[in-house]
Amino acid sequence: MLRRITLASLALAGLLLAACGAGSDEPDASSPATPTAATQSRTPMATPTDPPDPPKELRVAFINLFSPLSLDADNPQADLTFDDRLDIVIKELKAFNPDIVGFNEASVTKAHGAVAAKLARELKMEPQYARANPWFPGQSKEQSDDLAKQLGFEEGELLLSRYPILRAERRALNPRTSEAGEGRAALHAVIKGPGDVGEIDVFITHLTGGGDKVRRAQAADFATFIANTRGKGPTIVMAGGSDPKAGSTYDFYSAIGLYDVAGDAPVVTCCRDRVSGEQPPLESRTDYLMSARWTPSSWALFGNKPQKRADGTWLYASDHNGIEAVFPVPIPSTAVAGP
Repeated sequence: MLRRITLASLALAGLLLAACGAGSDEPDASSPATPTAATQSRTPMATPTDPPDPPKELRVAFINLFSPLSLDADNPQADLTFDDRLDIVIKELKAFNPDIVGFNEASVTKAHGAVAAKLARELKMEPQYARANPWFPGQSKEQSDDLAKQLGFEEGELLLSRYPILRAERRALNPRTSEAGEGRAALHAVIKGPGDVGEIDVFITHLTGGGDKVRRAQAADFATFIANTRGKGPTIVMAGGSDPKAGSTYDFYSAIGLYDVAGDAPVVTCCRDRVSGEQPPLESRTDYLMSARWTPSSWALFGNKPQKRADGTWLYASDHNGIEAVFPVPIPSTAVAGP
């Protein structure tokens, strides 16, 4: 989140904005960078075998990565622990073996590199990424690309899929969180599901800053984007936030036929003051994994327990808890039908 960017970076951003020119408009929707296709090589013909059994479930996970960017010089913990925390996330996800994963605060920094590349490589999944910030008002995508390179950081929304991503788009949400470069973005990907599941619409965003009035307006814009863009098949939505005192925005999602994978069960996801050592239980809910036209058979939290490092200390994967869910394949005829 841009609230963690150094003041020097903001000063540079202002100078770059002035140099960009005011004549360009930020697009409402633009396609994220398309991942490079894996190189294929010819192999000898294998001995025929029985076809693999069709999948009986689709596994989905969602977590906020707790970006390493920080404004607080007295608390560099997010940065100093980031590589170890990312390894914990990867370890837990490998144990869950997801088919689709969403990440808030997926960053690119000089110190830690591109998170999307490492996650895609380690989990052997196809990535789609949409930058949320830095992105100043009036900038084109090319100008935002240049600014991110100059500042040496960016963060946004990331989706990984084990099944083919057929198409994807980025949508800038309104209103902006601030005029100082922090925008909010939604990423929509259409994924070719297994068997007769057909196309799956997957959406992800992260709402933050600006207070409840701004946040609810962003959530309403996100819900409108979902309603106007999704197809007639199943929909999976991941919506996060980072203010433990923020009011719920779930009413916008339930109004368009989305259901919390946890049902009526109490869920807490946010937010730890520290990620090292034993921490008190969380008390707030800011992150939602939801679905329409497809009811999960089970759900659980992950990243909610600290892991012991080589030096004997305890470390959490994030300041948030993650959520995971398992959906039955094929989709039962009794699945909840959304609009």
